[in-house]
Amino acid sequence: MTQEQYETIITLLTEIQKTGGSDPYRLVLYLVPNIGIIFGTTLLFFLFQWWHKQKMALIQSGQYKPWSFDIRLYSFFLGLLLTFTGFALSFVFILVLGSSMAMLGGLIPFAIGLGLLTFYKMHR
Repeated sequence: MTQEQYETIITLLTEIQKTGGSDPYRLVLYLVPNIGIIFGTTLLFFLFQWWHKQKMALIQSGQYKPWSFDIRLYSFFLGLLLTFTGFALSFVFILVLGSSMAMLGGLIPFAIGLGLLTFYKMHR
């Protein structure tokens, strides 16, 4: 690094430091995402607490019916959905951009979908 580059960097950093505190709304802009995260976390906490209390009340009253989850049917549905979505995205990316790294946006869901369809075929 030459002396001129070093001085240019130092002058830019001092200008940034001088103008950094002049914006009075900067603090509000920094607090908005934090308040959103705190509000969302609090909302999720009370939602999960309500679901737990509801389930406990159903168990105590004898009305609770556990539901079964068919992993094989779910993997088939999700596999088909991801395979065709990934195929369509890959096809469009190849047409528009050619052979580039953007194809990963379509090839990754395509590969996950094929993996889920393989799981469906191999399970049981």
